[in-house]
Formats: sequence, C-alpha cells, structure tokens
Amino acid sequence: MNKPNILLISVLIAMPIMGMTMISPSLPLIKGDLNSSFSDTQMVLSIYFLFLAIGQLFAGPLSDRFGRKPLVIYGSLIFSISSLACSFSNDISVLILLRTIQGIGAAACFAVGRNIISDSFNRSEAASKMSTVTAYMVVLPILCFIFGGMFAEYFGWHSNFIALFLIGIVIFILLNSSLKETLKIMSKDISILRILKNYITIFKNKWFICFSIIGGMQTGMYYSMNGFMPYEYLRLGASASEFGLWFSLTSVGYIFGNLINSKYTIKIGLEKMCLYGTILSLIFIFTLIILNLIEVQSIFFLTFICLLIGFSHGFVVANAMIGAINSVSENQGASSGLMGALQVGFGGFAGYLIIYFGGADIFLISLIGILIMSTISIFSSIIANIIKKNN
Repeated sequence: MNKPNILLISVLIAMPIMGMTMISPSLPLIKGDLNSSFSDTQMVLSIYFLFLAIGQLFAGPLSDRFGRKPLVIYGSLIFSISSLACSFSNDISVLILLRTIQGIGAAACFAVGRNIISDSFNRSEAASKMSTVTAYMVVLPILCFIFGGMFAEYFGWHSNFIALFLIGIVIFILLNSSLKETLKIMSKDISILRILKNYITIFKNKWFICFSIIGGMQTGMYYSMNGFMPYEYLRLGASASEFGLWFSLTSVGYIFGNLINSKYTIKIGLEKMCLYGTILSLIFIFTLIILNLIEVQSIFFLTFICLLIGFSHGFVVANAMIGAINSVSENQGASSGLMGALQVGFGGFAGYLIIYFGGADIFLISLIGILIMSTISIFSSIIANIIKKNN
C-alpha cells in the first residue's frame, strides 16, 4: 500500500481547526458590526462545532462504505464554497446558517483524515504518526490566528472567510491530485439502522469510552478557550491582531508537547502519556485561577500559562485519538466519526455554556468551566490505566 503524504494529511486534518482559529480573533468585531449579543456571536463558533460533530457521525460510516478519498474531496469543496458565502453575509442569522454548512464539509475531512492514518500504519506507528501530523498541522492554525487577527483588524472580518475559501480550494486541488485510497475493504452496505447498531456496539467498548472522554475533554478545553479568550485579551488591552499573535503561542506549546509525545509514546505507552498530560493540564489551569484570584493579570502571564496548557495537550490528544480508533477492530470509520463528534461536541457545548453563564464578562467563570473538564479527563485517564493493568 502507498503510504499517504504526511504533510498533505496534516493540511487535511487542519482545515476544520482553521475554520475556528481564523474566525476566533474576529468575534468581538463580528459582535460589534452585526450588533449581536454575546450568545449569538458565540453561536458562530458553537454551531460550527455542533455540525462538525454531527457530520462526523455520518462521515465515518460513509467512508467505510465509499472510501476515504471521495469523502474528503467533497468535504473540502463544501467547506470552500460555504466559506465564500460567509464572506458576503451581513446578518448574524445568515452567518450562523452558513457556518452550519461549513461545519458539515469540515467534518468529512476531520473524521476521515484520522482514518487515513489508522488505515496506513499499525497502532504504535499510527500514534507516533498522528502526533507528528498534529505537530505539523498545528502550524497552519497558528498562522490563521496571527493573520486572522490582522485581516479582521485591517480589512474587516469578511476577509477572514475569503481566506478560508482560498485555503479550501487549495486543499481540494491537492487532495484530488495526490491522495490515494487507503481503505482496504469497504463495507457492503450502509443504512441508518446499521449506523446506529455500529455506534451501540462501539459504546460498549470501555477502551473507546475512556479515550474519547480523555480526548474530548482536552480538545474541548481548547475549543472553548477560542470562544472566551478573545474577550479576556480585549479587557487586558489587546487588539484583534495582538490577540491572534499572543494566543497562537498556545499552539506552539502544543507542537512541543507533540514532539515529545512522538518520541516517548511507543516506550511509555498511550495510557500513561494521557495521564501525565491531563495532570499537567490541571496544574496549569489551577495556576491561572490562582493568578486571577490574586489579581495578577497581564497579557504575558495569560499567554505563558496558555502555552503550557497547549504543551500538556500535546501529551494527550494524539494518543487519545489513536487509542479510541484502534480499540475497535471493525468499522473504524464509525469509531473515528463518533470519537471526533464527542470531542468537538464537548468543545462546542462547553464553550456555549461558558458564554451563556457569563464567561465572556467574568474570566473566572470560564476558568472554572475548563477546570471541570480537566478533572473529568484525569479520572478517565486513571480508569484507562487501571483497565490496562488489569488486562
């Protein structure tokens, strides 16, 4: 079998994240320009997360039936066209509707991209490759944070969606010309009943549940931070472009965490690396809460702690992805879709709740929200390690 180009897969999996990081710096500007509430503005991210989650539930099984390549090609095309439509929107309701369509297109690439790695490598190699992929792919969201803030500040938030359109077209062309099919055996049929049956079977898998909760809570923390962090940076005096620059360092920390993870995962094991990462994450969030309570607040301290949180996530996310997908011997497309849906769904739901309960105005509320998520991920990591020990 021809191995997939790792850089291309990195771009593929990065696209849905770019749909978030390119828009996040512009949220305060969208709120002001469209005269919308905090909750409605947050829906620009939350509805994208929701349909990114729902779409993965169907993208995974569809890729088991029709192959990986068709799903990611059509997904990238839908993402691109809807991005262009978003750039012409001047109404918050229309923008939210178009983000729904954009999320569906992104879902195909997000879910199926992970399957391409799982198809092509064994369990330990796949975890190492996934860590490398996420280290590469996170560079693009970093650039999206930086340039997203600059575009929004100097050219208006509509330009951010034009940029996403151009990115989507480039990805579509690269996939169509370079990607080879990686699925060895395709499912014979597909139906709603079959999909539901597959998901019920997957939910009975204790390994899958543990790894999905671990990965879902850790990535959910990051996704929700994209919703409330712009307002905290704004309170500290940062512009949209400055927020994009400073908060992009969170992803830099994630890169370094992934690089360390790719070196030691095979030796230490997925379960232990997840536990180490979740513990570090909790420590860093506690530190941020303490700094907030004693009113030591500055852009430097906030950015540094966010960088460390990103570093801790680098120990967890790739391992949780591979652990969940490879815990299921058959219908790995379905397992990838379900796991991805849970991850993104946690992030979108948590982000909306945080803003709904006042997280945009009171930073401590936001921190308590991600503290709860971090604690849940630690308990799931402990359970995963206990299960492995008993087996």
